[in-house]
Amino acid sequence: MFNGTNKPLHLQVVLKPMMYMRIVAAICGILLSAEAASAHEAWLLTPTELEALSRSPIPPVFLNPPLLMTVSLCASVFLYGVVLAEERYRFFDSAFLWILRKEMKDAGPLAIRLGMATTIGLSALGALPRHGTKLWSEPTFYVPDMMLSTLSGWFWPWLLGSASLTVCMLLLLGLATRFTAIVIVLLSIVGCILFGQKFTLHYAGHFIAPALLLYHCGAGKFSVDSAFQIEYLDVRGLADPRLFWGIAQILTGLTFVSLAVSVKFLQPTLLIAILDHAEFNFFNIPLPIVALLMMHVELLAGVLLIFGRMVRPIAFFLLCAFTFFAVILGENPALHGNLYGLMLALLLYGGSPLSVSLSWRHPELANHPGRA
Repeated sequence: MFNGTNKPLHLQVVLKPMMYMRIVAAICGILLSAEAASAHEAWLLTPTELEALSRSPIPPVFLNPPLLMTVSLCASVFLYGVVLAEERYRFFDSAFLWILRKEMKDAGPLAIRLGMATTIGLSALGALPRHGTKLWSEPTFYVPDMMLSTLSGWFWPWLLGSASLTVCMLLLLGLATRFTAIVIVLLSIVGCILFGQKFTLHYAGHFIAPALLLYHCGAGKFSVDSAFQIEYLDVRGLADPRLFWGIAQILTGLTFVSLAVSVKFLQPTLLIAILDHAEFNFFNIPLPIVALLMMHVELLAGVLLIFGRMVRPIAFFLLCAFTFFAVILGENPALHGNLYGLMLALLLYGGSPLSVSLSWRHPELANHPGRA
């Protein structure tokens, strides 16, 4: 079982200046061209509301460069402070959660299995529809706005629906768990192909990441695999566990960053409309300000998760945030079952810091005879 490590997972990337600029331009282009009215905001609004909000003007707060620069500067200073305080925090982190890890060491795989099974299975049955859709009437793929009826023909809806229900049953039983994790990854890739940019940017990473952790950890103690000592596709002795945790952290963080930029920043009217329906006054702070702060918080959480910093506090904070908004918005917690399981696993086991070094030239050119 992975218990976190202070030793970072190191990645060395060699980039030419022009290649770097192309990568940055491509990322910005993808985020800026993201489909409108997607992600969590589209689950809680009717199609009529979404259409009206898409024509609404963006609040002035999001068009105020000095304010945006000030808030971003404060967020950058906070991020820098968090990185500096990381080493001092680690000792408290390990000591505080030592008993929790000891008593609940098998809870992580169980939480991932139950969370993923709940979200995937209920979605396939049509029990987690988007707002305004009748219960049990519209089977979906993983999330409410990926409706199977929008796919052409009968094959893909049948395949994704039946595969999702099969995956749900296997996860609940803890049977063939590592094989099931591979199937979840493959289904997510198929979803990226069939549903396009929206699913790729906003959802796929949050399902692939827990599947990778489940593939590494296995089913855990409370499972059929454990009861009958079924071991197969076990790579714990072949691959560094930091690799699985590192990829899971990167995918989770990148998805949060994508949601923060392409939805909360570029389409703030959707979030503001949802907050306006909430049974909470946010201490009388104007809703555009609340939306701006939420965008920065999600962006910071994503960046820190990418680099494996403050993983446990972020996981705890996000668990509380998911629960808080589920209560004030009257939302079904099963919509985020995959994230509940993922964050609980990160809370219990921690993460692996990611160290990245960038080189602007090929290393062989550093010792070229023509260079002084």
